[in-house]
Amino acid sequence: MGKRLYIETWGCQMNRHQSEGIAGVLRRAGYVSVDEIGDADVVIFNGCMVRQKAEEKVYGRIGAVVEERRRRPVLLGIGGCLGEIRGKTLLDRFPAVDFVFGASGHASLPGLIEEATGRSRPVAVGRETIDEVPSLRSSSVTAMVTITEGCSNFCSYCVVPFARGPMRSRAPERICAEVTEAVSAGYREILLLGQNVNSYGQDRPAFGDFVSLLRRVAACGPDRIRFTSSHPRDLSDELLEAMATVDNVCPHLHVACQSGSDRILAAMNRGYTKERFLERVARARATVPGINVTTDLIVGFPGESESDFAASMDLVERVRFGSIFAAKYSPRPGTASARLGDDVSEDVKQRRLQTVLERQRRIALEENERRIGCVVEVLLEGESRSGVHYGRAADHRTVLAESGAEDLAPGDLVAVRVEAASSASLSGVAVQSVALGHP
Repeated sequence: MGKRLYIETWGCQMNRHQSEGIAGVLRRAGYVSVDEIGDADVVIFNGCMVRQKAEEKVYGRIGAVVEERRRRPVLLGIGGCLGEIRGKTLLDRFPAVDFVFGASGHASLPGLIEEATGRSRPVAVGRETIDEVPSLRSSSVTAMVTITEGCSNFCSYCVVPFARGPMRSRAPERICAEVTEAVSAGYREILLLGQNVNSYGQDRPAFGDFVSLLRRVAACGPDRIRFTSSHPRDLSDELLEAMATVDNVCPHLHVACQSGSDRILAAMNRGYTKERFLERVARARATVPGINVTTDLIVGFPGESESDFAASMDLVERVRFGSIFAAKYSPRPGTASARLGDDVSEDVKQRRLQTVLERQRRIALEENERRIGCVVEVLLEGESRSGVHYGRAADHRTVLAESGAEDLAPGDLVAVRVEAASSASLSGVAVQSVALGHP
């Protein structure tokens, strides 16, 4: 049996997909994945730098490895955006850390671990290429496929350009080859990933734009295609038209607003106004029937006044998002906003966060209750310990499905009659299987 590997991941879906790549590279090198730190010879924490809280969570987990070392030797590595930004300072601050790597360059990990085994404490950061590495996929239903790496927008609060470098688009032939392989392996859903997917190709015009890529991926034959995340500035009518007319592209759009205040949006360097955002959402809803719009929102950005926050709440009320990933602002190293001073108190940030979350829960409940009595098509992802199957409707809403007359399993597409709703999910009974296929 090879060396045993345990990976913990924090942050976005890009990080989760990169953990699949880490696992794939190390499996090829003879490592075996395990589910507990207590069973591992090598522990990797794939960390996030987007917010201070995410960074601190990683540091809090180092103690678990220290505790395990009282019984036997265990190597600990920290990677991802956290490794890229903090680099050697992680080794200086935490003697328990044996090696550090960045947000790419995962193909070099076997050698890096060998160096650490020899009592060296190596650091490998600064690579800017998109790794072509094998993935040990964590889902049997959805295959994540990277189409861009990095970001060139330089929003004033965001560490991604510093952690992952400028945006680089991946060749469409490589993307389609990976999609075709995943479809052949039985994956029914493809999730296209990038910090800003709808700017695909802007750095390499010969690759075409995101709309042309989306159509090429659709022709590879997956039952469903999703993509995340989108930038409001690059949300074109052509993309919305493709979402409306290409059968296997899901009617779900995750597009980050971040604030509803024009003053704050300008300070964030977002490149659009509140009215422009509202116009794009209205266009999306007029073009794509049943589209579910979800978003990200930051509260407590430097200088955010009560009127600025009220403008964000007005945006939430007017758009009625399906869900919101809301977070308190925290200054990130190297970013422009870190120089502004973190002048909104923690108490105010917490109050504003709770206000957003409470209102969003009510909106989500009201929107979900409107779907009671409808029949929705659900791609099943798994089964809870209590025996309830769960999955996603085409619009990305979570659905809990009782089997009814159907024998259900992950990967099944089933029609579910919605009988109840909460702010987090729909629930109902599967009434029939759905056979799908696309050219």
